Amino acid sequence: MFKGSVFLTDAAVNAFLKAPLSKAESMVLWWVISTLPPAGMVVSNKKLGETLKITRTRISQSMKRLCELGFIVRGPLMSGAYHYKVNPAFIRVVNS
Repeated sequence: MFKGSVFLTDAAVNAFLKAPLSKAESMVLWWVISTLPPAGMVVSNKKLGETLKITRTRISQSMKRLCELGFIVRGPLMSGAYHYKVNPAFIRVVNS
């Protein structure tokens, strides 16, 4: 379970103000923030969809938009799923 504090940078606040997130995008973003280690990890849209009860298509759209807005960073494709991490220029996670 996640233990720590999340801080949004000015860039994140500005992105939220310019382009509000949908419910699905918000769910995906906060799951990524609370679950992924700082170095990131491979994320399966199928497993994430099952966890959040959202279709794989909507998960894919949400991840794409979160990357476009800069909240998360997509890395290489590994074993059929992409590697994602939180963008430290937008979100800082401090473990307690």
